[in-house]
Amino acid sequence: MIFAWILLGVLFLSWLAIVFVGAPYVPTRSRDLQLILKAAKLKKGELIVDLGSGDGRLLLEAARSWYRAKGYELNPFLVALSWCRLRTHRKLASVAMADFWMTPLPDDTKAVFVFLAAPFMARLEKKLEKEAKRIGRDIMLVSYGFGFKGRKPVHSEGSLLVYRFKH
Repeated sequence: MIFAWILLGVLFLSWLAIVFVGAPYVPTRSRDLQLILKAAKLKKGELIVDLGSGDGRLLLEAARSWYRAKGYELNPFLVALSWCRLRTHRKLASVAMADFWMTPLPDDTKAVFVFLAAPFMARLEKKLEKEAKRIGRDIMLVSYGFGFKGRKPVHSEGSLLVYRFKH
């Protein structure tokens, strides 16, 4: 019985702690997955990075569409769920339990997807400006619902806002 309470406590704290570094877990709607990938303007084999990848829905859809995908997620339960979902697509998609604020983007990143809370968008803007310069290539950002003050999206569709970060 004590083990069950400890497990529930860890589960609760895992979900609660995420709110302080980004956003709570909200699954991406199935009907939006292809819109996100289309908005990223990827070619087959190019890499999209999902910051706060949750249950891995976008990672799986990207792999099924022949894109490469890398997800970063802090919640160990969601990382495990993603890992199971991606078991037949490991050559194209992966997930890591990591804090994306502290983790550099892979050098071959072409696009980033994020569903982040509004208070964190200014910090994300600085991170992506720095990362685009570091890797020496433009990065497309697809943001679900939240934009940047003073920066115009290059495209928008419904709740999706697309930004280009130039190197």
